[in-house]
Amino acid sequence: MKLKIMANCAKRCFLLATFLLSAFNSFPQKEITNQSLYWTRYFNQLALSPKLTWHNEIENRRFFENNRQHHFIIHSRLHYKTFKRADFAAGFSYGRQSPHTADSEFRLSVPELRPYQEVSLTNTYGRRLSVQQRLRMDERFIKNNNGTELLDGYQFNLRFRYRLQASVILSKTGAEKLTALKIADELMINAGDGIVYNQFDQNRVYLGIEQGVVKGLAVELGYLNWYQQRPSGKQFFARDIVRITLHHKINLYKQL
Repeated sequence: MKLKIMANCAKRCFLLATFLLSAFNSFPQKEITNQSLYWTRYFNQLALSPKLTWHNEIENRRFFENNRQHHFIIHSRLHYKTFKRADFAAGFSYGRQSPHTADSEFRLSVPELRPYQEVSLTNTYGRRLSVQQRLRMDERFIKNNNGTELLDGYQFNLRFRYRLQASVILSKTGAEKLTALKIADELMINAGDGIVYNQFDQNRVYLGIEQGVVKGLAVELGYLNWYQQRPSGKQFFARDIVRITLHHKINLYKQL
């Protein structure tokens, strides 16, 4: 029975991505650029009370080719657990976007300011399987630029994100020795008057494994397939990404 539930959840995680990829593959004159990157990430969770948690992430994204910088981003948000399964959060991100190709002759780094809000709903099945649905809204303020230099003002872009993620505990020996498999699919849609061709922004499919090291510390290694539409509407990035994450959880309210 458990295996059947796990299989159904995995199918749900990949169903949306499969549909989108097959739909876009039918478009004529589509141009796809394949890229390989690696992301290194530090994810800190500070438990302030049984219901309130402060999450902080620092992530650096680089191309394997020429080891060129692609994106540096910091997230910070407060999570409030209103019900047993529901979680609401609000936060702010700051990013520096470098050119989207590793062979670009320019090195312009474009700032982005991003307030955002999200709601999550988590269901558990037995002691090993949990399925989370997350809906996030990004209010993106991207610095105006001409590709070679920054200009005055910011461009605004509203984006909606829906993620379905399944987590399966493979083994557990105490709180510090937990091993978990993660499968996720996230769809991002642009909105607003300035969006002409790329209402579909991107889709991310992820598979990773998290291993506890000591209490409060865990390491996660995963593969991310990132399929993104460019502003032209007919050009796409297909990215293969290796992501390494250091998870760090600190319970503050029990230490007071």
